[in-house]
Amino acid sequence: MAAGATAGTWVLVLSLWGAVVGGQNITARIGEPLVLNCKGAPKKPPQQLEWKLNTGRTEAWKILSPQGSPWDSVARVLPNGSLLLPAIGIQDEGTFRCRATNRHGKETKSNYRVRVYQIPGKPEIIDPASELMAGVPNKVGTCVSEGSYPEGTLSWHLDGKPLIPDRKGVSVKEQIRRNPETGLFTLQSELMVTPARGGNAHPTFSCSFSPGIPRRRALNTAPIQPSVWEPVPLEEVRLVVEPEGGAVVRGGTVTLTCEAPAQPPPQIHWVKDGMPLPLPPSPILLLPEVGPQDQGTYSCVATHPSHGSQESPAVSISITETGEEGPTTGSVGGSGLGIVALALGILGGLGITALLIGIIMWRKRRRQGEERKAPENQKEEEERAELNQSEEPEAAERGTGGS
Repeated sequence: MAAGATAGTWVLVLSLWGAVVGGQNITARIGEPLVLNCKGAPKKPPQQLEWKLNTGRTEAWKILSPQGSPWDSVARVLPNGSLLLPAIGIQDEGTFRCRATNRHGKETKSNYRVRVYQIPGKPEIIDPASELMAGVPNKVGTCVSEGSYPEGTLSWHLDGKPLIPDRKGVSVKEQIRRNPETGLFTLQSELMVTPARGGNAHPTFSCSFSPGIPRRRALNTAPIQPSVWEPVPLEEVRLVVEPEGGAVVRGGTVTLTCEAPAQPPPQIHWVKDGMPLPLPPSPILLLPEVGPQDQGTYSCVATHPSHGSQESPAVSISITETGEEGPTTGSVGGSGLGIVALALGILGGLGITALLIGIIMWRKRRRQGEERKAPENQKEEEERAELNQSEEPEAAERGTGGS
């Protein structure tokens, strides 16, 4: 039984022979087995040797020997005197020492400094930009690497060359997090660049992860190639109101549209009576069911990242009675339109008043004329009646004489 167990142990040693090391500084991959050779130890029992370990698992030196029991599943001494760690972890980093005495009494010491590592998966660029604007800072993307130990580093490249942050046209914001359970690191690197005007219209960006241990190759992301836009200057900002002129009946709807041609489109904010309105940016301002509280002077402010802010001329919104028509002189106005509307209203009122007075005077004069004409007609009738009465006797006398 003991012979079978010894044979099985030697099979394990031979299978791990490629991992047996004898140098002073040892690097092992997390989760893999590691065998440390005790120099000068006899190949067969009896053996005089002792292993001492000072790692993240111990508060002081831990001592192991061939005659002692193994240290749980962490480590044990093999028949040839070597030390086996079946699955090395981050807590196994530390110092390992072996002191062996051969059959002739010669003492040999072995001293190892063990470090572990973990290579993460291939890094990637998340939220990559598809377009950049020349002359202003742009976020290119965020490079992410997960599951490394030690943490390592991330670096950016432009057209195959290293991109060095200079806090002018290139800046990098880095973040490192560590998983409390596994002890592995996650790295993030956010790249901001300011493309030069007239430069490369299709630059190529990439990111690479370099492990924190020597002689390990870097891992590269897939490249991204955003387009660079040349900004178009901000033209004159114009405010259009519907209904035209800004006069609306109570309960009606007013639509204000801010026209600010530029590339990229600017952010539009709204101002009423000189005070900014607490609204999210939008090129359209809708005023449904207009009431007295909506009356006032409105304007819009267009803010462009490379051309600053520009405010439109003002528009006056007022409420009119049903059936009245507001001014129709254009979409942009202010106090001048209000004065014109007031003057037109006064003139219209005066004209109506004059018309009513004329009608009243005309009717009064006509009534007086009819009253004067009535007596004259009555006198003519009386004279005509008297004439008829005098003619009747004369006619009778002429009739009698003839007979």
